[in-house]
Amino acid sequence: MTRRRLHLLGAALLVAGACSSSEPDSGSTSTTAAPASLAAPTSPAIPTTTAAAAVTSSSADPEVDPVSFQTAGPHEVGITTLALPTGNLVEVFYPADDTVDGQTDSYQVRSFLPEAIRALIPEETADRYEIEAARDGAASPEGPFPLVLFSHGAAAFRSQSTDLARHLASWGMVVASPDHPSRNLESQLSNSEVRPQPAADDLRATRELVTSAAEGPLAGLVDPNLVAVSGHSAGGGTTLEVATDDGIAGYVSYASGAFDDTELPTVPSLFMAGALDEIVEPERTAEAHTAAAAPSWLWVIEETGHLAFSDICAIGNDEGGLIGLAESAGIGDLVPAELRRLATDGCEPPNVEVTSVWPAVNQASVAFYRYTFGLDDEPRGLDAIDLDGVTVEIDERLS
Repeated sequence: MTRRRLHLLGAALLVAGACSSSEPDSGSTSTTAAPASLAAPTSPAIPTTTAAAAVTSSSADPEVDPVSFQTAGPHEVGITTLALPTGNLVEVFYPADDTVDGQTDSYQVRSFLPEAIRALIPEETADRYEIEAARDGAASPEGPFPLVLFSHGAAAFRSQSTDLARHLASWGMVVASPDHPSRNLESQLSNSEVRPQPAADDLRATRELVTSAAEGPLAGLVDPNLVAVSGHSAGGGTTLEVATDDGIAGYVSYASGAFDDTELPTVPSLFMAGALDEIVEPERTAEAHTAAAAPSWLWVIEETGHLAFSDICAIGNDEGGLIGLAESAGIGDLVPAELRRLATDGCEPPNVEVTSVWPAVNQASVAFYRYTFGLDDEPRGLDAIDLDGVTVEIDERLS
């Protein structure tokens, strides 16, 4: 049972109001319902460079059923960690050789905390998240591949959305996510007076670092002419800024919006939001979509909150999530009220389990990038979703 009501609207209104997280604002939406299935203030000063239009890949992938975008693609996945000249680290997921099949990697949330707090956490605290990816595994010989830059939210960390990053890599993309010391979890808890470089500069430096890699698994693996940018929450504001740079093919904004003085990029865009998001109201994401240049898509997922686009709700979910883990570790008093709110939005009823909506996030993201990078001649899988128990309202503007 799919209800489709696609309105091909001309771009209009510019978005108003900033969100509690440097997120973009949303604008008006006309919706298509189809069952199927950390924010931080960053007020970007957006450059006026011209963004690139969608690019065409030299070799298109064979046609596939868009429903398959919900599940892992044909590539095994590797993961490696690089460092920017400023010292902050970058997590990179990439298509890997078949020889790495079955290997896993993991991270612990405590590794992103200030050292003094980390030392207080008992070893048995279940803050580890496992990923199906091979640490520094051999890269796929089928490259070069497109690059997707990812900007994390406020009070978050570079590995916050590894499930999504791994999924995109399995579909033939390199995904690079830097830590933003200007707003990451460590800086939010340490009250440091150091002024790190802006998050947008982190993304730009990451683009240069990854596309110029001369050794290791990324050497020659990235096509520098196929680059897109994405971000969650506060990272959505960073995304809008960097998406105006030359050579950016398109952008994806998760649970974010735009400021009323933001000059929106002119390249294709996908906006995704949770209908129950109380950090960045979905109306703000909708307004940003309405103000964006066509083509632009908006997906609002019902019964879903702010953190549905990250791993965070899936970590320690048997023990009350990250806040429950903090309480059991005896450091609950060190978590500020606003951070508690950020760390739980989307993780508890009436929100559904985030893993049940991840296939919808996967489908829209893969479909958008395939179109933007020229792997599909026309959009496929962006106008409807078939996923049991999940309802998505979709607005599509093609002109």
